Amino acid sequence: MYSLFNVLTQQHSGDIAPLRCNEQTMIRLARYFEDLVTENNLGALVVAGRCPNGHPLREPERLARLAATARRVYMFCCDRDCGARTWEPIATESLVVLEEMGHHALETGPIVIFIEPGSCGLLASRAVPGDEDRNATSYSVVWTFDPNVVLTALKYLMARFGVQRPEEGEIFETLLHSCMPSGPSQRLASAFTTKLTMLVQRQNELEIATKRISAAISSTLDLKSILQSAVEEVCLAARARRVALVLWPEGTVSPEDMTVYERHEDALSGQMFGAVKDDSLTNEGSAFELNASSRPLEVPVTYRENVIGELVVEDDLPGRDWEDEEVMMVRTVSDQLAVAISHSRLFRQMQTQATTDSLTGLSNHGSFQARLDHELKLADRSQHQVSLILLDLDQLKRINDTYGHVAGDATLCHVAQSMRSVVRETDMCARYGGEEFCVILSQCGREKAIDIAERIRLAISSHYVSRVGQVTASFGVATYPTDAKAKEELVEMADRAMYLAKASGRNRVRTLMHRNNPAVDALVT
Repeated sequence: MYSLFNVLTQQHSGDIAPLRCNEQTMIRLARYFEDLVTENNLGALVVAGRCPNGHPLREPERLARLAATARRVYMFCCDRDCGARTWEPIATESLVVLEEMGHHALETGPIVIFIEPGSCGLLASRAVPGDEDRNATSYSVVWTFDPNVVLTALKYLMARFGVQRPEEGEIFETLLHSCMPSGPSQRLASAFTTKLTMLVQRQNELEIATKRISAAISSTLDLKSILQSAVEEVCLAARARRVALVLWPEGTVSPEDMTVYERHEDALSGQMFGAVKDDSLTNEGSAFELNASSRPLEVPVTYRENVIGELVVEDDLPGRDWEDEEVMMVRTVSDQLAVAISHSRLFRQMQTQATTDSLTGLSNHGSFQARLDHELKLADRSQHQVSLILLDLDQLKRINDTYGHVAGDATLCHVAQSMRSVVRETDMCARYGGEEFCVILSQCGREKAIDIAERIRLAISSHYVSRVGQVTASFGVATYPTDAKAKEELVEMADRAMYLAKASGRNRVRTLMHRNNPAVDALVT
């Protein structure tokens, strides 16, 4: 037996022209035909053919509204063994469900027919075989409001009734005679055409928005810029009130951060304006709260089968139904975000590895040199001082020889942690090399630098290291431009002061008051 689509295209090839579209568009067109019945309150005879798949909440609601409005609804569908079914159609007095074992082999796409004395309409579709992209099904769709074409379809379906439910076929034929239209309905045709035009326009808007978002998030490796561009563009494209993007590190379930874009309406002009904000996440939750009366669109951000975040789109309109094109757009952006976020994190990890000492987590020697150049140039422009602390861990070789290199590594990490616990966030702690460390103190004079060095010394010596016990370090302090006029001279002054501290008995802070006169070197502690 031929499908309805084949029957129509063979017998009325001059009256209808198939349209090639994707699955989302085809489903939307079928819904538009059902909406013509419910929105115009037509007491029509309706015949539909579809698989009970799709949204398990919205689709039964749509079918119930259709059955409540129409005079009678006949629904051809697959049997209960179909694995695609996500909800069960429930037969009522006005809804007759006709299950067919071979429904999917016969009708590979939805069909909708309605007929009543004042109007009629038909939509039929067929899945297109041989699509190169196996993940995306395309369809050929035809529709018409010509009574002659509609009657051809209904005569074809009468044979299906005879096979499925002969007794129902008699009722159907009686209803059909009472619903014969006098001619095509220009009003309904115009309404459908208007919806189709708006659909195509909306699809173009979302397609352009998707390309714009893709270009924005792929043009940078800065994670903050990626997140801000994504939430703003998605919010505008979806015409939503707010969008939130929550991220968490791979392999964890604890959110790391959240970026929110929210639109507001100006009370005077009525224009919409929006702003991006980074919403800090705490144990008490976030300041971003979803509207309880709306249905948020929530799409996971997945990379290599691991969920690394979630994209949440919300509107203030109660019960807003997100259209398939909007859902597809958000999912496409989510897939693009997953790759962009992963690349950004990888780039940040490589940057960290290139600039960080792997053992202590402090900046490495190269980062120290670059930062010191920057701070000295900044000091020249702003007339500020920069101080440098060099410290050398006392007797690390003895610790390694006596307790092993694992204990020596633990000692180095203890020194690094002690340094971080004292200095400001704006300062830089680095591992200079071996057992030597350094601290760059921006906008800091000699006296303040000596005080900080003393506090680091106490932090190191006042806490024991497991298996090793107390450890100490010797410190040298120099200040630019007071003690030195160039970078190399500043490092040399701090280095000489540090070795002077070692020669004086270790575990102390020294600074050189005059570069060429060690006799007046100041013993700080």
